[in-house]
Amino acid sequence: MSDSNPESSETIDSSVEGTEDELIQEEEVQSPLPFDGEQDTQPFRAQDDHDYRYDKRQNWLQRTVSPVIQSVNDWSAMQQAIRDYPAKIRSRMGDVEKLFSLYRLTLANLSYKAPQIEEEIWEVYNQIIQQLPILEEQSRKRPLFLYTNQGLRDLLDAWDALSAEQDRLSSLLAKAPRGLEFYNRMQIVREEKYREELRRQENEALIESAYESLQKALAYVESQCKNDEPIFYGNEVLSLQDAQSLWNEQITEILTLREGDHVPTETIISRMRQLEEVVREYPTLSKHIARVSERFSRVIAYHDLLNSYGKRIIPQAEIARATAIMYEQIPAMWSAGKYADLKILLERVENFLNFYENTVELEVAVGERTRVGTGTGGIGAMALTGSLSAMIEISRVMASAVDQRDRFMVGHSAEVARLAVMIGRKLNWSSSDLEYLELAALLHDIGKISIPEAILTKVKPLTNQEWKTIQMHPYYGAQIVKQINSLNRIVPWVYHHQEHWDGTGYPDQISKKDIPPAASIIALAEAFTVMTTDLPYRQSMTKKEAIQDVKESSEKQFDPEVAEAFIEAIEEDTKPQGNP
Repeated sequence: MSDSNPESSETIDSSVEGTEDELIQEEEVQSPLPFDGEQDTQPFRAQDDHDYRYDKRQNWLQRTVSPVIQSVNDWSAMQQAIRDYPAKIRSRMGDVEKLFSLYRLTLANLSYKAPQIEEEIWEVYNQIIQQLPILEEQSRKRPLFLYTNQGLRDLLDAWDALSAEQDRLSSLLAKAPRGLEFYNRMQIVREEKYREELRRQENEALIESAYESLQKALAYVESQCKNDEPIFYGNEVLSLQDAQSLWNEQITEILTLREGDHVPTETIISRMRQLEEVVREYPTLSKHIARVSERFSRVIAYHDLLNSYGKRIIPQAEIARATAIMYEQIPAMWSAGKYADLKILLERVENFLNFYENTVELEVAVGERTRVGTGTGGIGAMALTGSLSAMIEISRVMASAVDQRDRFMVGHSAEVARLAVMIGRKLNWSSSDLEYLELAALLHDIGKISIPEAILTKVKPLTNQEWKTIQMHPYYGAQIVKQINSLNRIVPWVYHHQEHWDGTGYPDQISKKDIPPAASIIALAEAFTVMTTDLPYRQSMTKKEAIQDVKESSEKQFDPEVAEAFIEAIEEDTKPQGNP
């Protein structure tokens, strides 16, 4: 036994400390037998002593041999347990893999993975995978019967620890799906809250940006219109203060909506932008209303004058309808801030004016000239009698009517005519030539009467087709003018007034001396007038800037001789009186 179980030998050797007799004697000394001197105990003492010694011997054997037997049993049991552990561990790994499959399936259906759960599971799993072959190798490398009890106990403890890790891994995998789903739900809630906060911040930024833009628009309009006179519209007064009061009410309403959570941000921003558009459009719209009112009053006044001659052009029912729109419906829409409806009404009045205005003004001009004895044969007769001044006056009326169709070009033709005559004088043209030049300049855009008003007044960039339509106006103008035989001289002047010196103009792209001199004069006069006019997509140049542009465009867009004469004439025209 001592050869095959060194630990048992060690245990036995350490348990026996003396011979059997010495141990018995020691026991007797420690526990002496009872003695009663008054009784005769001699017959019993020998027997008792023998029994006592036997019991002591048995106790000694039990104390000595039992630990050895227990040690041997433990040694055998530990060997068997260690031999059973590898198969047991690997068998349980199959169950672990099933739990892993469920774990992976749960992971695949989740948007967010719990890193702590993941790390803990893989840490335990890797530890088992690494430790299992090490223990298997340790258990095979040396026969188990060569181990002492302590060695076997250490090895068995290692296997027990590995089994405990398996239990822990199984528990982690069993709990993982629920933990992962909980973590996933929490992360989704956090993500939603985070996104909601981001959306809220973005929406607040958008609303704030829209509000700042609206405030800038209000400040701009106030600076532009604070000195404007109120518009007296029939019995109504349309003022900037009225509009500002209405805008402030709308802003207060929008800000109240902003404080609540039930109105979408898009709705608030949309209302702010719509209001900003209305505000920015106010200067143009107010001036547009004033011009329409002016035109309407003039046409009605002219028509009343015709009535005094016994001639009626416009049916009374149409005048009544237009008057109701002008002096009742439009002021009501203005007061209510319904600018979209107001524009529709203005368009109806403009259609009325466009249909009747030219006819009424022409009839008035002819009637006035006839009444004071300037002739009775109409426009053609006036021209044939040599009275171009009458034609110029009629052309001025017609040009004004055409310019009124584009609210940004009011007075344009008259200014072009003034500059053209100024250039002609600088070039020493005769008075007769100057009269024809003035006629051509006044009528240079007469062809725009055939261009749709939607194109003429369009603020946004024109499409290619719309631009081609605009380029047809010199042709239309020439066709209108050539119907009067006495004005045949100015037909090519009207037709070519958009040509450029370098051949890049239209309609025929002719260049240099092929362009009629009068057409070159009108082209420069018109370009300068446009450069110094405010348009919706740009501010006007100063006269100094425009003169510089003419200088730079000489021999490109403009006839150099005409450009030189214009510069001299305009500088003389703008020079303060009294200077040498």
